[in-house]
Amino acid sequence: MTRRRAALAAALLLATSSAAAASLSDILDSIRAYDLNDYALGISLSASESPYIGGENSVIAYPYLTSFRHPSLTDDWFLVSQGDLGFRLINDAGWEFGAVGRVQTLGLGNSTDPALRGLDDRNWSIELAPMIGYRGWPVHLNLKTYFEVLGRHGGNQTNLSLSLPLQFGRGYLVPSIEAIHRSAAYTDYYFGVDPDEARTGRPAYAAGASNAAAIRIGWGLRLTETWLLSGSVRVQAFDNEVTDSPITADHDVWSASVGLAYNADVFQPRASTLVGKSLPRIELRATAFSASIDTQIERGDDAGDAGDLIDLEDRLVLPDSETVYQFDAIVRLGPYHRLEFGYYEMSRSGTTQLGQDLRFGETVFSAGTDLLTTFDAELLRIGYGYSLINDDQKEIGVTAGIHISDTTTELVSLSDGSRERSEVSTPLPVAGAFGSIETGPQSRLTARADLFALEFDRLEGTMLRLNIEWQRRFGEVVSAGIGYNYHYTNLDSRDADALGTLEVTHHGPTLSVSANFR
Repeated sequence: MTRRRAALAAALLLATSSAAAASLSDILDSIRAYDLNDYALGISLSASESPYIGGENSVIAYPYLTSFRHPSLTDDWFLVSQGDLGFRLINDAGWEFGAVGRVQTLGLGNSTDPALRGLDDRNWSIELAPMIGYRGWPVHLNLKTYFEVLGRHGGNQTNLSLSLPLQFGRGYLVPSIEAIHRSAAYTDYYFGVDPDEARTGRPAYAAGASNAAAIRIGWGLRLTETWLLSGSVRVQAFDNEVTDSPITADHDVWSASVGLAYNADVFQPRASTLVGKSLPRIELRATAFSASIDTQIERGDDAGDAGDLIDLEDRLVLPDSETVYQFDAIVRLGPYHRLEFGYYEMSRSGTTQLGQDLRFGETVFSAGTDLLTTFDAELLRIGYGYSLINDDQKEIGVTAGIHISDTTTELVSLSDGSRERSEVSTPLPVAGAFGSIETGPQSRLTARADLFALEFDRLEGTMLRLNIEWQRRFGEVVSAGIGYNYHYTNLDSRDADALGTLEVTHHGPTLSVSANFR
């Protein structure tokens, strides 16, 4: 009896494993059969009303990908909709599962209105959301909860939408209603007023969790077989937690967009053979990165008391721009697997005379002290990448690895030789994604994102690294590129050697040259 049970369990495990492997194989086959020429490439113009008193309405134009059918009317795994970018799976019963990301740009903008003076900016951020939906009825349900991943506020926003997708001969119409819940941390970050921001006529205000409702109408009209005109209109109404804030102007705000897209196989054809693609087995790259830098650090003492929050560029006159050199290597292990290595370092120093006392660690540097400040940062990246798609048109993959970082800040008094040092050195687990699109026989557009967010032992924080680059190949070996890098790191340490916080942002254009060996 025991043997029969063991044999039955083994058979069941084998069948389950085989079914799971077959299902995964089917999913990968479906993903790898994807063709960007099924999408239209266009330009969209978007406008939105600011909810803030004296805030400027925003207008932005941007390129976008779209389909001649609304995403709610297709079962495509790649999802581009309403500012979201992600993936999904839809089963035969009509259930929809996926994950999306978006850039949250709600903030004060560039307004110089007196009503907003003295307010800290509400910074843009990246939000990620798991998603579940049901499409078994004429009315579709969709639920998403967005989590902010850059450590701006640590809150979340949940959206529940009901939509009625309607398909017509030359287009579509998708009316929908949304119920929105924002956590207290989310609401207070964007609509609260800290005590140090309070002014006459603008009292301090702590916002709690809030609810909102929105109505949206999305539409698309096929002008010809290759041209699509599409857009949307949305109105959102806030509750009292938002409208009672002394910095908000209205109970509701509007947004609208309109875009024109063209689809006539604008991308390289997708070859059916994957292993026949000519890929370099080893790629070595050197990049010069012209970085604009903003660094803030706070070093507490051994008793746990906080020090001063110091802007190294403004208060201690470290250079706010620097040329950073970065070196990367990619070693391919077949068409889908790759190993990645990267290294860069940045070193700056500056001397200033303090205008007021400065507390850093165990030392208080008195006003009038001539202070030498050095800031050194090194980063070694080791990772593994897997290409979900890799054909003559595009490559899309995911990565996992570690970033081994070493950041040292040292303050030295040139008057009496006293010094304080803060060092953060730790391996950081990182996950990411990469992609490239062939824009011609000898050129391609690449993009990459790496992210970690952790709370472990005596360290917590976030890191985001974004890169976009256009590359041109010159023969079989050499290629060159021009692009843009954005790096953001925010760490809170409870380690005795680096008690406090460190926030570093550096971004700017890049130039690169690569050597490719096949």
